[in-house]
Amino acid sequence: MATIFKPSGPKGQALRPTTPPQEELSLTILRLADDGRGIAQHNNKVVFVSGVLPGERIKARWLRRHKRFDEAECVQRESNSAQRATPICDVYEHCGGCQLQHLAYSEQLEHKRKRLTALLKSGIEVDCIQGASSGYRHRARLSYRAGHLGFNAAASHHIIDMELCPVLESQLERAIIAARPVLLKALKQSHRAELHFSLGEDGRVGLAIEDDRRRDNTWCQTLTRHLPSEVVLYQVDSPAGQWLGELTPLTYSEAPQAVAFTPADFTQANRSLNRELVERSVEWLAAMPGERIIDYFCGLGNFSLPLASTGAQVLAVDSGESMLQRARQRAEALDLNIEFARADLFEPEQVPVRKATAALLDPPRAGARAVCQAIAAAPQLRRLVYVSCDPATLARDARILTDSGFVLKKATMADMFPHTHHMESLVLLER
Repeated sequence: MATIFKPSGPKGQALRPTTPPQEELSLTILRLADDGRGIAQHNNKVVFVSGVLPGERIKARWLRRHKRFDEAECVQRESNSAQRATPICDVYEHCGGCQLQHLAYSEQLEHKRKRLTALLKSGIEVDCIQGASSGYRHRARLSYRAGHLGFNAAASHHIIDMELCPVLESQLERAIIAARPVLLKALKQSHRAELHFSLGEDGRVGLAIEDDRRRDNTWCQTLTRHLPSEVVLYQVDSPAGQWLGELTPLTYSEAPQAVAFTPADFTQANRSLNRELVERSVEWLAAMPGERIIDYFCGLGNFSLPLASTGAQVLAVDSGESMLQRARQRAEALDLNIEFARADLFEPEQVPVRKATAALLDPPRAGARAVCQAIAAAPQLRRLVYVSCDPATLARDARILTDSGFVLKKATMADMFPHTHHMESLVLLER
């Protein structure tokens, strides 16, 4: 696992990396770091290089020199790995969205599976859930700066103007392309804006905008009228306040327990992989009718709704009131037995345990330290599924649980984000 060091100078001030000379050096890439960069050694010091693969010999140029590691860029590959693949995107080397398109997809899967296996240190076999390696994202966040609309460049705030993006679902890609001229005209007086697009099951593409320029009702209504018919404006946040369109929420997942959401809400980017994760989580928990289960970090009810459909009594907990309200309305419409509670799950005194015998955790990248500590101290809670988007915090939290008597029974790597270094993990623990 790659460690990013932040050495300190006098009185705790961070030392800035030194500006290196523009000399070239020869490197052999040894392995991949967790973030997808290649790792080499030079004068007994780790060097990180983007866009290269294990076994490749390269000519490189220094980018930054740090106290405990360096960064370089490849200027020439003298040999190519057999695992090297042709990127599927024309702007891959510049866009910051994907990091691994130059690695064959089968090898991407194996790299991620090995990462999870090494971090868990459990000895159990980690299996893999995979889906389509392109056309998988149902949502996208684009940035606007000074007449440019697209994705952020790698390690930069510069914008890569987007025309095509092969990892977006085709309906979403077409809708963004159709809306692009209208949005560029509407945003021309903005300094910066963020645009959130989401594709619903009915084919509508919802749009939410965060704009640094004051936007009144007239501007929002005019934009609504000029957008293509498949793109609907749900929300605009600007210094003038929040504008909300009176629109029916989008739906996520084809299951009867489909969640309702808006483009400003968090949903998993990969709908097909999410369905498999939900199905496997429900299967692993094997809830009995009437059993009490807590769904921590429940969000819009992605797991709560399917769990309650098994007959379990579900307590769904999160900190976001707007998402809880939408989840509550959806549960009432489906006549499901779910109690919703608002709590900051990073504060130990707010973590509910009650008389639950099983739990599901789906935390953000920061993990669920406080929740795991509460579960560890609750002997009646004997079975849990942990869904993670950060394998390092998953490993940390799993140690809290195993130290209290839990045993890791199953582990899965779900490739929710092909061609990136990100991955989703799923583990089952019992005691």
